[in-house]
Amino acid sequence: MTRLSLLVLLLANAAAAETPRDFAFGIQLTTEADAPFYRVELPAAVYEGAVRPDRGDLRVFNTDEAMVPFAYLPAANPVREKRSPVSVPIFPLRVEQPDTDLNGLALSVSRTAAGTTLNLTARDGRPIVGERLAGYVLETSALEEPIAAMVLAWTPPAHGLTTRVRVEAGDDLANWRTLAGDAPLVDLEYAGHHLTRDRIELPPTKAKYLRLSWAPGQPPLELTAARVEAGERVIEAPRRWTEATGTPIAGHDGDYEFDLKGAFPIDRIGIDLPEINSVVPAQLYVRATAQEPWRPVAALVVYRLRQADAEVASSPTVVNSGNMRYWMLRVDPNSGGLGSGRPRIRAGWLPQELVFAARGGAPFTIAYGSSTAAPSALPIATLVPGYGTASAPSIGAATVQAGASTPLGGPDRLRKRVDGKRLLLWATLVLGVALLGWMAWRLSRQLAAAEPTQKPRAE
Repeated sequence: MTRLSLLVLLLANAAAAETPRDFAFGIQLTTEADAPFYRVELPAAVYEGAVRPDRGDLRVFNTDEAMVPFAYLPAANPVREKRSPVSVPIFPLRVEQPDTDLNGLALSVSRTAAGTTLNLTARDGRPIVGERLAGYVLETSALEEPIAAMVLAWTPPAHGLTTRVRVEAGDDLANWRTLAGDAPLVDLEYAGHHLTRDRIELPPTKAKYLRLSWAPGQPPLELTAARVEAGERVIEAPRRWTEATGTPIAGHDGDYEFDLKGAFPIDRIGIDLPEINSVVPAQLYVRATAQEPWRPVAALVVYRLRQADAEVASSPTVVNSGNMRYWMLRVDPNSGGLGSGRPRIRAGWLPQELVFAARGGAPFTIAYGSSTAAPSALPIATLVPGYGTASAPSIGAATVQAGASTPLGGPDRLRKRVDGKRLLLWATLVLGVALLGWMAWRLSRQLAAAEPTQKPRAE
């Protein structure tokens, strides 16, 4: 029985083993340095040639045509970049009377070769010349990003500082909107300990000027410097873009179908309209195959306008559609349609990366395109011990060689056919079970025949 079981397992493994010729296409890889694992970014050809939308019909083989274990890397999270504070010019505001309100004063800026000057006047145009410090104006016009906070520096007062300030934003020095109405500032020292609060959080705001003031009864704040901070900026990985021209669907006015030629992981969709000065409300639909029904994925308004001798177009729309090859744009004909010409679609996607073990010799080959292959990728934490920690082994870089995809088993592997290996596997297993049953039956007959001769001897 032991020999028979071993024979069945060997035949089953031989029947189930895969070779590069079991897949339609292959891409040879170039590996750098010497590493136990390599990572590679899947090219567009894999998405166009794989049969399964989840790319489960993909394998990695070494130079001996033996399959090596591999895993897909999880999608990378967008990187959040925190910028350093930027110093900005400050202009003190001095008034004549202790109870003068800054809202009753007018401001103007004069720029010359010598520098920038801030002028403070009354509403009737009379210049204000005073000694009492009532506030500051910060010029922030050079910043392109919205302001999220300000950090102040001042001359430390002899007995410490505890005050509250008002922060306003404006673009013309005449109209102001409040960002922080009662922001605390603290600078205290006692028994060798120093307590400072010099940062004011603000709602993200884009403005040319910030005005800082305090109530007339509070002590003045002698600023020496001011810095502003922009909010965190999200940096996403660069996307690949695939384009296609729409084909009108017969019998459905305003419907255009797009074939992207592959099941790409689309997360951005841009629509290019054929005519200038067009505004079109539309809906997007998707499906994985040409036989499936359409499924709605987004409603959007697409435009293409001429403005100041330039064109302004709608930004790409964020979508969550999965790996879909076919797209449809539906335009209501009653809204005016698209005019003459056909629309184009721009589909943005982030290429997936895989990691494979460098077992055996190079070069390694990505094989894909099979109507019978089932998913075999491992979890990344299973493939790479300690993945995500400092003790994890190094992962080298692999790149796609020039020429990209080449035929292996050919396009016949893409069509569903009788799986000879699977039939052989099942036949082997059935044969093994039948042999085991026959041996069990024969053994039971032998035991039954020997039972009468053994009874008298026992008595």
